[in-house]
Amino acid sequence: MTTKLHLAITPNLQIIDGFLTGGNTADIIVADVLTADVSGCYIVEDKGYDSNRHRENLLSNNNVPVIPGRKNRKEKILYDKTKYKLRLLIENFFAKLKENRRLSMRFDKSDSAFLAFIAFAAIKLYLC
Repeated sequence: MTTKLHLAITPNLQIIDGFLTGGNTADIIVADVLTADVSGCYIVEDKGYDSNRHRENLLSNNNVPVIPGRKNRKEKILYDKTKYKLRLLIENFFAKLKENRRLSMRFDKSDSAFLAFIAFAAIKLYLC
């Protein structure tokens, strides 16, 4: 079975929260759990996190959603395109994590060992 890594990180690449789900789990299902403890921030997410309910949840926590709308939306979603460029930092962070062969190939059998190595790799990235 494949697994998916979900992380909430700051622009300084510090991990706020993270967990694993099954590979067949949609991003939007875990979006509210991932951002539950975040308030008063710009939340930059990709189109996989686009839903009216999730946007309302972010706004209720005094967050500003920076999420482009899916192309099948009937109403156009306005978002800050300048702030959305910060998403490149997130993509680069995941790419740097996957430079560790142990993470990209998922050698660890248990989820706890896999998360521990992700934490170790993130610390290495933060210090370098």
